[in-house]
Amino acid sequence: MVIIQHPRESRHAFNTVRFARLGLTNVEVQIPDAARDGSLHYEGTALNDAALLYPTADATDLREFAPAPKTLVVLDGTWSTAHKLMRDSPSLQTLPRASITPPRPGNYRIRRAPDPSRQLSTIEAVVYALQSLEGDSEGLQQLLVAFDTMVDWQLAAEQRGALPQRTT
Repeated sequence: MVIIQHPRESRHAFNTVRFARLGLTNVEVQIPDAARDGSLHYEGTALNDAALLYPTADATDLREFAPAPKTLVVLDGTWSTAHKLMRDSPSLQTLPRASITPPRPGNYRIRRAPDPSRQLSTIEAVVYALQSLEGDSEGLQQLLVAFDTMVDWQLAAEQRGALPQRTT
């Protein structure tokens, strides 16, 4: 799996790619450099036999890929920054698009998603994608338990006044 992380996301205190790095093997995280014009061109690892997890109207459900992609590419960032990564990276635009059907709405209540029924944190998307490809496993479920605990902790700390309230 290759996770392409927007540079701003790598500095975010609650970026969920940390869960993927700690809990999964064979995860490569790449952070593209911003060009002078602010664009982000991803031209990293060769992406042969890869699919991009990106829920567009023409995306194929990941369970329907035959054979399954050897590499799954996941974009990490807000919806706006993920879109910019796509827009600015011709190599990503050529990849077949994959989608998943999440078994539950996104639980990343630290950030607001316009449509939580489809828009997930990166770790939720990664776990559900791997479950689509490999079946359910306790280890994957434990990543979601850790993620949910982090979200609950953050929200409780905000309520206690231990952390500043979010403005967005």
